[in-house]
Amino acid sequence: MPKSEQQPHDLEIREVFSGSRLVDKSALRKYYRQHVQDGTEQAFRRYLYGLEKRQVVFRVGSGGYVFHDPSPRQVTKKRRFLPNWSQELMDLNKTVQEAFPYLQVLAWETRVLHDFMVLQPGPNLFIVEAEKEGCESVFHNLSQQNPGKVFLNPDRLTMERYALRQTEPILVSRLITQLPWQTIHGLAYPKLEKILVDIFADKEKFYFFQGKELVRIFENAFAAYWVSEKTLFRYAGRRKASGKLRHFISAQTRIELSSNLENAK
Repeated sequence: MPKSEQQPHDLEIREVFSGSRLVDKSALRKYYRQHVQDGTEQAFRRYLYGLEKRQVVFRVGSGGYVFHDPSPRQVTKKRRFLPNWSQELMDLNKTVQEAFPYLQVLAWETRVLHDFMVLQPGPNLFIVEAEKEGCESVFHNLSQQNPGKVFLNPDRLTMERYALRQTEPILVSRLITQLPWQTIHGLAYPKLEKILVDIFADKEKFYFFQGKELVRIFENAFAAYWVSEKTLFRYAGRRKASGKLRHFISAQTRIELSSNLENAK
């Protein structure tokens, strides 16, 4: 076989990149061309496609790849979304729910999205959502305890000028009904489907999660966790973003939706 057609062995490439959590496409191309002289870009694409088909690697973003662990114990790839919320968030959530025991309140932090991203945003945002009739009361209560760090329904200008200048700003907004949530240690937190829809639909508050980073977040989230498409699109419908979300996933990501979602509006 001519040297230009010799392919690197799967075991070899696993060993070379064994210490890398995420491998860039350019690194794989460089490795390939070190072993295949005069290898064309088309030949490299065929080789990369072969790696994916043999389940040596899987794509998790725009130009990013993760190697499959061949160990039988790692066959189960996806898991339930149960993040390790920070102690600060849990304390904040508990404080609000104790102050307003008859008000539905939900809290989460944007730090949980960082593992899905390449470009890491600056501050960790605490998101506190409350029912419409109690939203301002929650805002005033938190403002007294955290002066200068709490913002009510901030737009992009407020985010850029004030909120993102804080280390851990608290953003208070109205809770949308019929949302996907779960109880952990007696406190209410959002499910992954809600978080994904929110950062997609609220481009004013979450403008720094848009573009290529939004694609990476969705692809990596779907690759790592079980995402209920029915739950995702039902909540997106509550935010009047179901059609746009479906188009975004099909046109800009490599996610393959498995169910018929024509009626999820």
